[in-house]
Amino acid sequence: MKKLYKNILFSVALLCGLVSCDFETENYQQIPIEDAYKTVQDVQNGMNGAYNALASYRFLGNYAVAYGDFCAGISNGDRGSGHFYYQSAWIISDTDDELEDMWNYGYKVIDRCTRTIKGGKEVIANAEALFLTNDEIAEVKVYIAQCYAMKALAYHYLVNLFALPYQGNENSLGLPLVKDEPIAEFVNIERATVENTYVQIKNDIQSAEDIMSEALAVNANLSPSEFYMGEAAIKALKARVYMFIGDYNTAKQAALDAIKLKDTGDGKGSDGTPADEIYLSMWTSLAISDEDIFTLAKNEADNLSANSLNTLYGSYGCTLTTETMKLFDGKDIRKELLQRTSIGKYQGLPTSAATSNIPILRKSEMSLLLAEIYAREGNIADAQDYLFYTAKRNKSIIASTELPNNTNDLLAFISDERIREFAGEGHRFYDARRMGDKILNVGTTPFDIKEFVFPIPAAEINAGFCNQQNDGWDNNLPE
Repeated sequence: MKKLYKNILFSVALLCGLVSCDFETENYQQIPIEDAYKTVQDVQNGMNGAYNALASYRFLGNYAVAYGDFCAGISNGDRGSGHFYYQSAWIISDTDDELEDMWNYGYKVIDRCTRTIKGGKEVIANAEALFLTNDEIAEVKVYIAQCYAMKALAYHYLVNLFALPYQGNENSLGLPLVKDEPIAEFVNIERATVENTYVQIKNDIQSAEDIMSEALAVNANLSPSEFYMGEAAIKALKARVYMFIGDYNTAKQAALDAIKLKDTGDGKGSDGTPADEIYLSMWTSLAISDEDIFTLAKNEADNLSANSLNTLYGSYGCTLTTETMKLFDGKDIRKELLQRTSIGKYQGLPTSAATSNIPILRKSEMSLLLAEIYAREGNIADAQDYLFYTAKRNKSIIASTELPNNTNDLLAFISDERIREFAGEGHRFYDARRMGDKILNVGTTPFDIKEFVFPIPAAEINAGFCNQQNDGWDNNLPE
């Protein structure tokens, strides 16, 4: 995979020395060079290097989020500025820069995590010679656990972009897998199946859970904040992943665990956290909110400028579609939020308009996953109760009993509710593929998005080291 790994070694100077709008998140910095994992600090630096790639605008800091909305009828690109116009119009090519960036940066996350996990385990193996205390060993384990979680998160996004949905396509082409060792340069790597890709994702999540639990049993004060993949974030990721493969029992327990670990209420309709005013104001703050389970931290030193989601929905002229806005009742506080300049979300700071945190896993997602699971089980009362947690943002709905009272209607309502709750946050493309919803983009007929898969970037295919393309991918573009 020459294209993927030709620049695999990153020094601290290279990673942190950029000064243009390509400068990446100041919050997550540094990665050791090869064979430099000798201390606890080295392992932390390696983990931060993985977060740096994860939070890049080329991956979860913009593109993988934007694709989730612009390719799913939620947002319109702007013809004048050219930004994401082709994605919202479904003019897709295997030479698109954004697809290549997502592929490359997703695998940078995976590679950096793999190297840091290996390096961290070597540090632990040499703990006696390094005179590490039990707390220091536990600290290294916390970093390793986060790398397993990030690796799973990156694979989850990549497999949903570059492979078909899990259910019904288990034996179709998934992704090249990086397990315990980084992939060497100039090695031809075949793609695993979708099922085996998810086996690795599940295994990495399990490793993250187990190792984090071991570490926090030694020192609970090592628990990461919501700007990192801590216990609640690992459980939330597990809930999301198991929903995608249709294992609702595992997803249910993981979602319940995530809400409990977040510890800001039970996620049901009677839960008043966050209050309306906090929900509306959390988008203009860089502080952790009652909603955050895992959020990509940004600060004014990040200098995202033209590459921020705020700019995309601001000066670049991108908007939510008319069809999206029609889903909101006039008394829905989210409509008030989304009708503001720059769609309300990612408003930025008064001193830095392009600086906004990016929520990846929220408490609301866990409540809506539980509502969907209970609806599928026929447990209408619990489904209504968890659904009311977000639905009550529409002040026209004053009780959970006013929500649909049968499985089919509940599932349809939940699908729309996920649009209302997560508009602008990049969920819809992935949700629609999982839930089997048809997508309507401006100027196209409704199409079955679960039949579509993006092409592997041509640059990767042409390099000759990952040469299994998604044959016929362009046959399933919308008409």
